[in-house]
Amino acid sequence: MNEYFHLELGSYKDQVNWYGRFALGMLKNSLMAFETVDREIAADVVRQKEYIASQYDLLNERGVLLIALNQPMATDLRVIACSLDMITSSERVGRYGKDIGELVVQFTDRAHVAPLAKQIGEMGRVTTSMLEIVYNSFAAGEVVSLGSLAGMEEAVDGMYSVIYDDCVAAMEQDVSVVPQCSAYHMINRYLERCADHACRMGEKVYYMQTGKRVSIDGISRTG
Repeated sequence: MNEYFHLELGSYKDQVNWYGRFALGMLKNSLMAFETVDREIAADVVRQKEYIASQYDLLNERGVLLIALNQPMATDLRVIACSLDMITSSERVGRYGKDIGELVVQFTDRAHVAPLAKQIGEMGRVTTSMLEIVYNSFAAGEVVSLGSLAGMEEAVDGMYSVIYDDCVAAMEQDVSVVPQCSAYHMINRYLERCADHACRMGEKVYYMQTGKRVSIDGISRTG
């Protein structure tokens, strides 16, 4: 493969990583808006949905062209294939950030249900940490850090179940908190899905680096 192709591939990988971090920024900002009930920050995240969608199309097209015009060998092809998967999952992360932003924009002046809001904030911090690990691993070309994802996913799944049950119990005890708890339930689901995408991307990064298809639990055991 010629030098120009590898320069193009390196540039493409950098763009994909930047795109992922942009999507992660949307998610982080939406969670900050949620915790502080800041509708201006939330509205700004919502406005970014068009950018995340347009870049998704451009990056996918560039990846396909890299394959079609260069016929890359196995190692380079794994980089492009991983990048295409990263783009798809990152777009979903950005859209979940937008969805959380829309919920915050629609919030009334009702106060947070403090215990539940705190639980969601903690779940958000674990989920965004998982995504940070994945993007750092993708950029650095290392897989050791991916070993922590399985335990973090298990923690997120546990939080999801607790928050779901607590939301139901809170609504049964006090109908006045139904609007807040309905939003909490949706955010709970969005964060659980973001954690799943982090694991999916982690598996793809591992394959990119090693050529081995291993589940996130398997990566944890090998790490």
